[in-house]
Amino acid sequence: MSESLGVEEKTIRVIVRLLREAGLFTTGARGVNAPDITPLDAVRVVIAVVASPSPSRAVRDVKYFGALKPDRRDEQAFSYWGLAWIDEDKTLEDTLLECISNRVPYQEISLGKLHLSERGNAHIETDSGRQDYHQREQWQAVMDQFSSSNDNPRNRTVLDSWEAMHRISNTKVNRSAEINLAELHQIGFEIIGWEVD
Repeated sequence: MSESLGVEEKTIRVIVRLLREAGLFTTGARGVNAPDITPLDAVRVVIAVVASPSPSRAVRDVKYFGALKPDRRDEQAFSYWGLAWIDEDKTLEDTLLECISNRVPYQEISLGKLHLSERGNAHIETDSGRQDYHQREQWQAVMDQFSSSNDNPRNRTVLDSWEAMHRISNTKVNRSAEINLAELHQIGFEIIGWEVD
C-alpha cells in the first residue's frame, strides 16, 4: 500500500499505530495470528496520507474528512455537475469505502480523483462531474442560527468565511493533495490477504 500512496512504509506504520490507538484501525494479535486489514482500515490510511501534512494529524484528519457529506446547498449546480453514483446521505468515508470495495463500476472512477486540502476542502471529480463535500450538519446549525437572529444577506458571506476558516491549521502553508480513484480500486485488490502488523 505504501507504494500506491507514494509514502515510505515507516510513515504508514506510524499512521496505522496512531489510528489504532484512537480506535480507528483493526486491532488484534500480532504475527501469524494478526487480523487482515479491512477495506475501512485502508480507506482511513488513504485519507490520513492524502490529507495530513504529518502523521501526527492523521487521527484528526480521518475523523474530519471521513465525516463530511455531499454538499447539497446549491441543488441546481448539483443536478448539473453531481455524480449519480454518490449517495447524498453517505459520508466521504462511506463513498471511498464503496470505491475501494469495488462497489462502484470501475468506468465511473477510472479517471476520477479525490482532492483534500489542509483548509478542510474536499471533493471527488471525474470526467462526468464533481461532488464537493462539507460539514452539512454544522453548516445547517450555523445557518439556522443566522436565519433566526437576522435575515441579513451578508450572513451567507459570513457563513462561507466561517466554514473556510473553521479548519485552517497553524501551518504557514496550506497544503492540497489528491489521489486517483483508480488507485483506491487497486489498493482494494492489494489488501486482500494482508495482515495488520
